[in-house]
Amino acid sequence: MTFAEQVAGLTVRYQRRTPKPQRLVEAVGVVLAGRSGSRMLRILNVTLSRCTVLSQLMRVPLPPLETPRVLGVDDFALYGDTYGTLLVDATTRLPLTLWEGRDAQQLSQWLREHPGVEVACRDGSLTYR
Repeated sequence: MTFAEQVAGLTVRYQRRTPKPQRLVEAVGVVLAGRSGSRMLRILNVTLSRCTVLSQLMRVPLPPLETPRVLGVDDFALYGDTYGTLLVDATTRLPLTLWEGRDAQQLSQWLREHPGVEVACRDGSLTYR
């Protein structure tokens, strides 16, 4: 039986790396992802496969959703008469949400749930008028 006490900031339960190298792997994974991340980590003397870099990237929590000041609304055709709607923070250019269909009612519901949007940019479609 093996017993090891966890030292805060030095060890994490069930981990192969201490927190500092783990943050390095996560940062490289966010910037470079799979094969490129694996090559960069090899230069930094951390040997990991591209699959491991991607799996570590998938473990990184997403940042909390903040209501943007400037909202971009775009609808697009997937195929035939099937449409989707994409909401983007127009300042940071990061996607916020994606849903099936293009429905003004659904957009107005989202805007009521996320107060604080000052400007809404949309394409030329009359759907969200």
